[in-house]
Amino acid sequence: MKSEEITIAIISVAFLATIVLSIYFIMKFKVLLPARSDDYGSKRAKSDWQKPGIVVLGIGIGVLLVGILNENNLFTNNDAVNTGIVVVSTGISMIIANNLDKKSKLD
Repeated sequence: MKSEEITIAIISVAFLATIVLSIYFIMKFKVLLPARSDDYGSKRAKSDWQKPGIVVLGIGIGVLLVGILNENNLFTNNDAVNTGIVVVSTGISMIIANNLDKKSKLD
């Protein structure tokens, strides 16, 4: 019964994080979008989904690591470690996405 509760909690946190980060990156994209002109409808800018994709991948990797650790009965008594693993993997993925974005802007 305990592992089912942990799984539901992890899925809920991952779903919430995905929604929050998606809204964040969509709003950030809208702010950076140039002002609309008359010919804007004919020539649409391609949206860059590399950063949100890497962040969601980091969340998925964190949830996968927590699932593997819980399946092997490691860190089962400490829920803070499970949340910490997801947060750290998300942070690492955000750093990687930011570095990749800086490199693409320099080119």
